[in-house]
Amino acid sequence: MTTAVLALLLAACSPPAGQGGPGSTSAPPPSAGGAGGTAGRSGTGSPACDLITPGIAAKVDPGLVPVGQNSPARPPGSKAYLCSYSGKSPERGLTALSVALVSPASDSDIAKAKATSDCSPVTGIGDFACLQWTGYFRGEAGGASANVVLTAVRGSETLEMPYVTGPPMDGGAVPDGNAMAKALAQAAADAGWGNGSQLNVPAAPPVGPPATTNNAVCALFSPAQVKQAFGAATEPQILPGEVSCRYTFGQLGTPGPDSMIFSVEVLKTSGSPLGAPAMGGEPVDGIGDSAAFSMTTEPAGPKALRPAGDVPITILSVQAVKGQTVATFLAQVLISPAGPTAEQTKEQLISLVRGAAF
Repeated sequence: MTTAVLALLLAACSPPAGQGGPGSTSAPPPSAGGAGGTAGRSGTGSPACDLITPGIAAKVDPGLVPVGQNSPARPPGSKAYLCSYSGKSPERGLTALSVALVSPASDSDIAKAKATSDCSPVTGIGDFACLQWTGYFRGEAGGASANVVLTAVRGSETLEMPYVTGPPMDGGAVPDGNAMAKALAQAAADAGWGNGSQLNVPAAPPVGPPATTNNAVCALFSPAQVKQAFGAATEPQILPGEVSCRYTFGQLGTPGPDSMIFSVEVLKTSGSPLGAPAMGGEPVDGIGDSAAFSMTTEPAGPKALRPAGDVPITILSVQAVKGQTVATFLAQVLISPAGPTAEQTKEQLISLVRGAAF
């Protein structure tokens, strides 16, 4: 789940998560809403770039320039018109701004945008707008990038704008979540998405793991449930994602239950119901329509977001299918000679998952 700056920059040229779907270029493109009119157009023909023009992007960050294939058509498999900007500096490393404009948006697209989890309301933009702070701002480890995302709805259009910069660098400035949020909101207003009321941007949360979350995946298990299931002594930190939730306990380098990282990912599929999970493994009864268990090991170390050590990480996984939903439950732990054993941890995981209403 850790998102590096470079990975996000490359992802900015692809359809954003949740924007997938049959692409169509037959509908007429939306008109750009920027105050500059045709003089403010990007020249790419992309409605997303005509909305957030190079001039507006430069106000967000002076180093941002257009990158990628910003074409007039929606990419295959995407509902959104896309536009990407990036920049690089010695002080901040890579910086990226991406724009995804869905026009026209369906009722489900609009409902999904308005239901964005852990999103603080913004006034003065469209019919609805909110801001998320993720990655570095939410305490994600492993050099995670600092991400601020604006989500907005106006009429039959939705807008998603992730603004990404690097984590603190030696001699560099600490990412400023308030400044990034204000710049994003002002960009949307400058592009014509203001609604005539005063622009009011919420304050960024304190940097670190969120104290609470309304993430639907995190709602499957409370921290207390996960702690009790694995017999841990420390309280887990929660890291919500768009379709995932991660619980990290407090002793990642010490073998035993408090070295646990437990994560859940829930994906909705389209088409006919799926059969057995794609991942092979031991069949498990009593979870969804079908489920399978597997177990592997890998070396501990920074790549696995924990201290290096002689004890390998034991990775226990349950993948389950229920109707159109595929859920993956992953427990990563350093097994201690004092217990629980890998077999006992397997039973703990399966017992926990059997109670999940995914």
